[in-house]
Amino acid sequence: MALIDVGTEKVNGRITNVHVGYDATHGVNIKSGIVEFEYRRIHDAKRANVANSKTSSEIFQPHSNFTWQLTFLSDCRAAFFATDVQVAGGNQYALVDNGDSNNIEYFRVIMTIEDEGGTSKTRTYIIWNGRALRNSARIGRDEDAEYVYEGDAEYISYSDA
Repeated sequence: MALIDVGTEKVNGRITNVHVGYDATHGVNIKSGIVEFEYRRIHDAKRANVANSKTSSEIFQPHSNFTWQLTFLSDCRAAFFATDVQVAGGNQYALVDNGDSNNIEYFRVIMTIEDEGGTSKTRTYIIWNGRALRNSARIGRDEDAEYVYEGDAEYISYSDA
């Protein structure tokens, strides 16, 4: 049983695959060892600084963004360091050693869930304008090594089928 944590709810299900590439047919499809997927919407607000006032009813709210984290039981360097993630240009990898990360044009997390009636569904999370920003290894559950990839996205949405 895998876990999707969206910051406000946890969705239990089985993550069947993670696809990283530039379209549905070009990329890497990770089908095993997926521990969890987490994402959060960041849309902080701050009170406006009004001169000569102790309080302000005005709010300044910059653009929102989403942070994401994928955890695997094996290192997925091939998906993030050696797979072209942009249709134009060639050799544009999600993570580049000693370089800038590139926008992942096709980024999907697919899982099987049950609805409230017990019927199985396929849920597809779509990460729009996602960038992998960091990766790390850590000792995880049962002393197994877990490999964590984290990043940022413009938007994350899902659809059920």
